Amino acid sequence: MNLNYAFMLKDIPVVLSALPLTLALTVISMALALLLAGLMGACRLKRIPVLSQVIVVFNTFIKGVPLVVQLLLCYYGIPLILKSMDGFLGYTFDPKNQSYFAFACVAFAFNYGAYMTDMVITSYEGVDPGQSEAAASVGMTRSQTLTRIIIPQMIVIALPNISNYFMWLFKATSLASIVNVFELLSVARASTADNYAILEGYLIAAGIYWIICIVVERLLNSLNRKLTSHDRRPSVAAVTEKVQVS
Repeated sequence: MNLNYAFMLKDIPVVLSALPLTLALTVISMALALLLAGLMGACRLKRIPVLSQVIVVFNTFIKGVPLVVQLLLCYYGIPLILKSMDGFLGYTFDPKNQSYFAFACVAFAFNYGAYMTDMVITSYEGVDPGQSEAAASVGMTRSQTLTRIIIPQMIVIALPNISNYFMWLFKATSLASIVNVFELLSVARASTADNYAILEGYLIAAGIYWIICIVVERLLNSLNRKLTSHDRRPSVAAVTEKVQVS
C-alpha cells in the first residue's frame, strides 16, 4: 500500500482549519448538556409531580433514538418551530439564514444532557447527607449548603465521567456534517475528494481526533488528581447507569 505522504503533509493544515469550529461545537454543546442535566437531575431528585415523569419519558426517548436521527429531527424540526414564531415580539423568520451550527448544538445538548442526568443524580447521592444536616445546624441556608458544600463535592465525584462524556462528544461531532456543519471530518473528506486520496484524508482526521483526546484526557485527569488529592473516599462517579426510573 502506497500512501501519498506529500499530499498528507499539505492537507494537514487544511483539516486543522476545521478544528476550532469542532472544538466550539463540543464545548458549547457540553456546557448546554451540563446545564440541562443539572436542571433535569434536580427535578428528578425533588420528585416534582408531572415534570419528573415528563423528564423520565424524555430521557427514555433520547436514549432510545440514534443520535443521527436526533440531529435530523433538529435540522428539519427547529426551522418549523422558528417559522411558527414569525412575527412574535418582532422576530422575523429568514429561511435563507439559518444557524445549522446552533441546530447541531441543540441536538448534542439534548442527547448528552439526557445521559448525564443520571450522572448528576448519582453524584448528588454520593455526597454524605450528614453534611447537609451539619450545615443546617450551624445556620447555613439551603442555597449556601448547595453552593459551598454539595455542588463542589458533586463536581469532584462527577469529573471522571464528565471527562469521558466530553471526549465522546468531541468524537460524535463528526456526525454534524449531515446537518451542514463543516466540522473536522467533513473538511477532511472534502479536501481529499478531488485528489482521490480518501484514505490519506481519513488518516489525518483520525490522527487529529486521537491527539486531541489524549491531550484532553491528560488535562482533565490532572485536574481530577488536584481536586481529589485531599479526598481519599472512593468515587461513585462511574456508577451512572444504576439510576432506575423513579
